[in-house]
Amino acid sequence: MAYPPLTSSFLAPQSPPNLAIFTTLRSDALLLTHPLNRFSPTSPSPPSPSQFYLLSYHRDRLLCAAQQFNFQPAIKLLSTPSSLSTLQSALEQHLLHTYSSRTHPSPVRIRMTVSSDGAITLTSAPTPALPLSAFFPLSLSPFPDPATAAWRIRLSLTAVIPSPYTVHKTTKREMYDTARGLLSATATDVEVLVVNERGEVMEGSLTTPYFWREGSWVTPREECGGNRGTTRRWALERGVAVEGVVRAEEVQVGEVVWLSNGVRGFGWGMVQEVGREE
Repeated sequence: MAYPPLTSSFLAPQSPPNLAIFTTLRSDALLLTHPLNRFSPTSPSPPSPSQFYLLSYHRDRLLCAAQQFNFQPAIKLLSTPSSLSTLQSALEQHLLHTYSSRTHPSPVRIRMTVSSDGAITLTSAPTPALPLSAFFPLSLSPFPDPATAAWRIRLSLTAVIPSPYTVHKTTKREMYDTARGLLSATATDVEVLVVNERGEVMEGSLTTPYFWREGSWVTPREECGGNRGTTRRWALERGVAVEGVVRAEEVQVGEVVWLSNGVRGFGWGMVQEVGREE
């Protein structure tokens, strides 16, 4: 397991009824052509590409969440040596059933939900094509081409209390829905950054953010309470970014911020609005 255990300050209250954990990932045949894509769970040595973006990282995040919430059947499912093959097979079966091909080439956004009893539910929808450069970066430009902006970014100053429901991706998401609602963020290219009760940026409602600070890209450290995203892990392991604290009052309108998630990879936008504290 690549993720460290949770700090005691984020130990869970009693889980709400019907809580489930989930992750959202990209299926895209274009990924098969990237030389850094080595995430196929069934290939012989040396590893070969997978069309499911960062699949092993998604398995790891689900297992970590299952352990946090004591989903014993899910833990058993996700911790076996064959767990990656099991997930890949489920994903391929979904593509076959929904798009008539196990290797459907067009980009698809797939949500994989795992219940407390270990049942996997998959839902999907087409997602826009993106350049291959969005997915396995080894660096991020502090001065990106203005024509390539992918996001409009707003900062919410309404505090979100860190908890296991912010550290892990679960079906309890009202804190993010509230933040987006307060800033009228209905469009899919609008991201809302949220802060904790100490005024530290935690994460985005849909993404992991990266801020240019003193010559490095900085993403909020785990102690700030944000999600342990798959692309965040990629960026930290490859030295693309480092962990740190970014305070809300530092974030400026017009500032370039990179964002990443398991469907859209890495893209950037500018901060357009700072909300009021509610």
